[in-house]
Amino acid sequence: MRAHAAIAALLAAAITLPLSGCFGLPSPSDLVNQADDLASQAEDLASQAQELADTFSNIEWGKVSRLVVKDAKTGKVVREVTDQAEIENAFEPLSGENSLAEEPDTEAEYIFELWQPETQKLGQSADDLEEVKECEVTTYEGSPVVTIEVGLIDLRISISSQDTADSLRALAE
Repeated sequence: MRAHAAIAALLAAAITLPLSGCFGLPSPSDLVNQADDLASQAEDLASQAQELADTFSNIEWGKVSRLVVKDAKTGKVVREVTDQAEIENAFEPLSGENSLAEEPDTEAEYIFELWQPETQKLGQSADDLEEVKECEVTTYEGSPVVTIEVGLIDLRISISSQDTADSLRALAE
């Protein structure tokens, strides 16, 4: 008797699988495609997080020439920081962060531009070196989310870190 019930259950499953689209249920191939899409998105996010970590680990804090703090609404420079220790301390909370987030719906509050001299190339005079904006970080009103944009590698990523947001806001005050 149990064999008949098992065979009936298998037969019912075999019949309903091809008809699953008729009942609004996802087909097995749809489920596989969705899983592939999610895996691809996870790989992209992991890759972006690794690029961000690599970028911050490659910043030579002793070479940072300045951090420009701007009001995001007006674009007006609020403060310019040249003390490398103060800059490094402000960005230190980022070293342990990996909590990706979406940009909040609230307005941008401050923009922090991190500048350093370009790398001297063979045959280039030190007098010809210009400053290069390494990255730009944005804080948002009432939000722990910060968005980090690295233009040189076309990377834009947001993380949720109250410590980082507070540390950067302290530079603007």
